[in-house]
Amino acid sequence: MEVLHLDLIQEEKGELSPLRLRLMVRGYPSDSRGYVSLTPDCETMEGFEKAVGNLKKSMDSILERARTAFQQYQTEIEGETGLADFHSSEEIWKTLEECSSIEEMRECFNALSLTKRQEVADFVFTQLNIFKGAASIFSQHYNEMEYVLE
Repeated sequence: MEVLHLDLIQEEKGELSPLRLRLMVRGYPSDSRGYVSLTPDCETMEGFEKAVGNLKKSMDSILERARTAFQQYQTEIEGETGLADFHSSEEIWKTLEECSSIEEMRECFNALSLTKRQEVADFVFTQLNIFKGAASIFSQHYNEMEYVLE
């Protein structure tokens, strides 16, 4: 179960309202005192350390996605030219395919607008072989609920 969730609140494209972010928590059932557990019950210290480590990784990932979202928003406001200015999903994919790491691919992809991310994902899943190369990496890391690479 994914415990932490980054909630991006963005108005429709063209409206100049600020991007808003919030961190949401989906916990295990609360106890009688109203506390919500962020980890499953752990019977060993190693298990607890692993659960806390996973929370730390989630927090780092969320910070990275939030940073990317703010950078994308700032780029759109300032009118800078970026990856999103390519005209087709195929052109965007070619740029993503040339990324040297999943981190670089994630940063470039997640900086796209929601619509562009959906279009590129649709291109990858309908036009490419997702069992090899960069498309395989993309398909393994794509979060279809949030339309981002994790």
